[in-house]
Amino acid sequence: MTPQQAVGLAARLFAIWLALGSFQSWAVTRALRSQGVMEAAWVQWSVPALYWVGAVVLWFFPMSVAHRLVPRSKFEDRLALPAQQAVVVACVVLGLAVVLVRALPALSGYVSLAAVWIASGAPLSAMDGSRHIELFSGLLQLLVGLAFVFKAAAIAARILPPAPTGESLFPATSIVADTRL
Repeated sequence: MTPQQAVGLAARLFAIWLALGSFQSWAVTRALRSQGVMEAAWVQWSVPALYWVGAVVLWFFPMSVAHRLVPRSKFEDRLALPAQQAVVVACVVLGLAVVLVRALPALSGYVSLAAVWIASGAPLSAMDGSRHIELFSGLLQLLVGLAFVFKAAAIAARILPPAPTGESLFPATSIVADTRL
């Protein structure tokens, strides 16, 4: 499996998560609308639609995304992966995990609350300050996750510097076996 295939697999898994998340966001907005908290009907359909657009793009074009994130290499059908490329793939997967697990829930929670707040006619400045801090935290986590995704090669080079050309990390040693009994 090449690094691109591993990132493509992660992109498809992320697409599945987005598709499942769209149903959850639709159910939450539908419940809020039925309780009379939210008047705007467009929110009920727009947030899940954004999730679905992302899911469809990632599902049908995972390798296109992978080739943009990890530089292309020759296809070799073997499971051996150089350490530097493994660190690059790990950085991309870690970045996607940060975006998936930390940033998107925080941002979607704030956007949903802001949409309800605006739909009820209240200005965003009247919202509790802790909610705005959650937005800032979500944006910061999004930036960190995207930095790990898009700058994976540079981060991997800092984590595991490549060996200088011509030198081996494990110098050859000569072991002489004693064959005398």
